[in-house]
Amino acid sequence: MISIRIRWSLWFAVLGTPFQLLAGDYANAFLEIGVGARALAMGSSFCSLADDGTAFYWNPAGLAFIKRTKVSGMYGNQFGSLTSPMGNYHYLGIAAPLSGSVVLAANWIRLAVDGIPVYASLEGRSYFDRLHDPSFRPSGEPDGSIADIEDALFFSFAKLNQWEWDLGWMYHRVRLEIPVGMNLKFIRQSLGSGSASGIGVDLGTVLRLHLDDLFQDEKWGILSWGIHLQDLTRTSMNWNTKHQDPIPVNVKWGFSYRQPLPIENNAVSISYDRDSRWNGLHHVGLEYDGFGVFGLRAGFEGKHFTIGAGVRFWVIGIDYAFLSHELDSLHRISCSVSL
Repeated sequence: MISIRIRWSLWFAVLGTPFQLLAGDYANAFLEIGVGARALAMGSSFCSLADDGTAFYWNPAGLAFIKRTKVSGMYGNQFGSLTSPMGNYHYLGIAAPLSGSVVLAANWIRLAVDGIPVYASLEGRSYFDRLHDPSFRPSGEPDGSIADIEDALFFSFAKLNQWEWDLGWMYHRVRLEIPVGMNLKFIRQSLGSGSASGIGVDLGTVLRLHLDDLFQDEKWGILSWGIHLQDLTRTSMNWNTKHQDPIPVNVKWGFSYRQPLPIENNAVSISYDRDSRWNGLHHVGLEYDGFGVFGLRAGFEGKHFTIGAGVRFWVIGIDYAFLSHELDSLHRISCSVSL
């Protein structure tokens, strides 16, 4: 989605057409890029698995599973090379557990595209005027350049609710975890002399069922289902030109299963997500967690293949993701520190 966004912004800048007049279908598309190499390597299938500092993005309810304060960040060149990127993509945030199984988080996402060329309006009344009169022909040199800068600030709240489900006589109690979470987000975009801002709200929840309790067998794992309602207020970007770009509500839902392996501290997780926005998009992910120290991941986001790995030592976690794409392959490296 972001490739379309960048290509459109470049193309409309070349044509001299204000981008905000034509951006409605892809308003705030930079928020579709995703944060965290772990989730991205799993095909962005993370709605019901989210349990780290990036959970605010995938499902804010997942923040409730954080037990220690986490600082997380990621940088990525959005197409192009590291030394000459088409766009720069940043993410930085902190999540802090409080008493009462409450977690508060603050996160910042930015996409910046510099050097978008601007050309003068074409002279002459038609193509034929320019064909017959060389003075009407454009020189091909830009008159200058503009930048597209898009920022989003997320302030998140999550609460973990835990119950034991009593199945009655001759049965056992089954642990249920049902966290809830909310995002309040402030979004701002500037494109040349144009600027826009908007406020949005997201809500999410997860249901975790411990199958080892249900079947009284440690060989079973955890079955999870999650739902994330994004832009419930139809987040509207209000431009200084009086134009508005409303953003449609997205219902992101998914399920996952984490299966422990016979070797201690080893497990395999499989996940599936689906979005309702942008004509729906399927996400499938797979993760192998080895000894709580390293992870191997793969997935599909629509028809695009993703793969990655991660390592954890002391209080530091580093993750890498490779994302295939029509325009160019993307690489993501993210880092987190537990305090």
